[in-house]
Amino acid sequence: MKKILNRSFLIVLALSLIVLFARAQGPGTYKIVPERPTPGQDIEITYDATGTPLSNKKKVTAVLYSYQNYKWYAEDINLVNTGNVWKTHYKIPEKAGIIALKFQADTLTDNNNNQGYFSMFMDKTRQGVQAPGAYAGWGLARSPKYGMDIPGYIKFKGVSDSATYHWLNQEISFNQSAKSDLVYPYALALNATFKNDAGPRLQRVLNYLKRPEASENDLLNARKILLRLVQDKVTADSVDKVMLQKFPKGSLARLAAFKKMPVGSDVNALLNANKQFVQDFPEEGSNAEFNTENRMSYPGIYQNIVVLSTYGTHNYEELNKYIDKVPFSVLPTVYYKVVEIQFGKNGMSDAELLPVSELILKRMEYLRANRPEEFAYLSPKEWVNYVNEIITRPMYMHVHLLNSAGRYKEALAYGNLAKQYLGYTRAALNAERANTLKELNQQVELRTLLEKSVFENQSSPEMMEMLKASYVKRTGTDKGYDKYLNGLKNNADGLKMVEEIKKEIINKPMIDFAMQDLNGKMVKLQDLKGKTVVFDFWATWCVPCKASFPGMKLAVDKYAKDPNVVFYFVDTEETIADYKAEIAKYIKEKKYGFNVLFDNKAPNAKATGETFDQICKAFSISGIPQKIIVDANGNVRFITVGFKGSATELADEISTMVELTKAAK
Repeated sequence: MKKILNRSFLIVLALSLIVLFARAQGPGTYKIVPERPTPGQDIEITYDATGTPLSNKKKVTAVLYSYQNYKWYAEDINLVNTGNVWKTHYKIPEKAGIIALKFQADTLTDNNNNQGYFSMFMDKTRQGVQAPGAYAGWGLARSPKYGMDIPGYIKFKGVSDSATYHWLNQEISFNQSAKSDLVYPYALALNATFKNDAGPRLQRVLNYLKRPEASENDLLNARKILLRLVQDKVTADSVDKVMLQKFPKGSLARLAAFKKMPVGSDVNALLNANKQFVQDFPEEGSNAEFNTENRMSYPGIYQNIVVLSTYGTHNYEELNKYIDKVPFSVLPTVYYKVVEIQFGKNGMSDAELLPVSELILKRMEYLRANRPEEFAYLSPKEWVNYVNEIITRPMYMHVHLLNSAGRYKEALAYGNLAKQYLGYTRAALNAERANTLKELNQQVELRTLLEKSVFENQSSPEMMEMLKASYVKRTGTDKGYDKYLNGLKNNADGLKMVEEIKKEIINKPMIDFAMQDLNGKMVKLQDLKGKTVVFDFWATWCVPCKASFPGMKLAVDKYAKDPNVVFYFVDTEETIADYKAEIAKYIKEKKYGFNVLFDNKAPNAKATGETFDQICKAFSISGIPQKIIVDANGNVRFITVGFKGSATELADEISTMVELTKAAK
């Protein structure tokens, strides 16, 4: 009789809370008909935008999240309007216990002021009881610290632990099959709610998890509760023994094998260990949560295999074998290490890199069309946008490889996709798109690209030549070109750049040095007194260093007739024996005509870098490329590190620093 009364009380309490839940949605803004549907039923969703951030918008859409089998799944919803009221019909999934919606227009979102728009559903067969998942979804969606809310849906500190405990307790009370899925967040909420009195209740949870027929996941949860909440390592160790006996190839054995994997610089040993691990312990069927908690990253393992197997070789057998297992989370890194870093290295030609680039991009495109389960909280449209935003970042490389192969129409398609997300803000992409459009003789589009790239200050020297040629062809003369070019520039951004650079000015003596140039002539700091000097510290192995050279050449050319401004490109941190000959050949082939200095090797050092090391210590800097501007008195005025990617932007920055240095007192 007592059980019946308790159950009746719970039902009445749940119904009263549902009434409060319904009132929390915002009066008149959001509703469903019928108000208390069951899974599988058709409902009408109404959204009245009056008084919301989306009021009077021409087009409103929605993302709907359904909580199915204790996981959130997102989908895109189209709405039809009558004035400011938007509606749609929706069939509730059979396994859904609750839905949540956010409404969108342009860049605006209405999520009920970070309270969410929710609807809970009734059970089909049990009167007065919510459908499986309703209680848990309602509680966890508003308890972000439990990690089972809807990522990015609402910014919410969270309800109290006692409220979370109540809703999870409701879920488990009415749906016993939810125990294994929700036991750990339930234990967390229980422990936080009852504090010092939680012990007996946690023990009852542990008794259930350690029952003779317990699954491995149950025992893993018992182990976690014992270690994190009860802090009983002795009992946790006894659970470990049971697990190892019942599941000899299970999670604990997996973790032990993972911890034995070698570390270090032996590429073959690392590669073989990673391959052996996934052979002995396949990812399929493993406990993803346990893997993550113990830093057993299968994405990282697959990345290791495909990257290590190509290290210093042209062998892509493992890449072809494992590419279908590589998850999206590491594909950008794989592309960077296997394609971008290899570009121009180890004798790799564009023709050899193109099929590798295509293979990785095809994997990305497949996943874009087939949203992985771990990204179910993103709607299909959100997922496609997310993927495109990521894969467009290195797209310049693939466009380059396609251009090199003469596949210009394909290059155009990829370039246009990247432009949708990046606009004209990436010089490398702009340069490749310019080559594509030039080859396809799309002159109108090319001119637009060149002009907008100038406005964004994201151009290459070759693009500037194209722009001038286009101007001369249109006008029949180069007269007025400088005025035309200046009219294209974003003067506001230019002034902002100058003001930002002014903030970086310093005044500290430059380290004294004596270094040889390409001709064996010794150059000393004291020889440069009276001149403004730009030092560019670089190395043959430094990709961004050499990538910045076209921009530096623009700056060098600008001051070619100014005897009071000189540039020195200081090669440093070299270990190979014939680096001087390699540099002389490189400078000649690229027709840079730079003044090159060779950093000295300190006693007992493995690499050159005596001068640069002293500068790093004196100015608390590190890494190359590193530009240092020194005034006529031998004092450092500016230091800038790295390369942002735009030749024209770099040239403007260096020119601004030079002019500010010349004017400094």
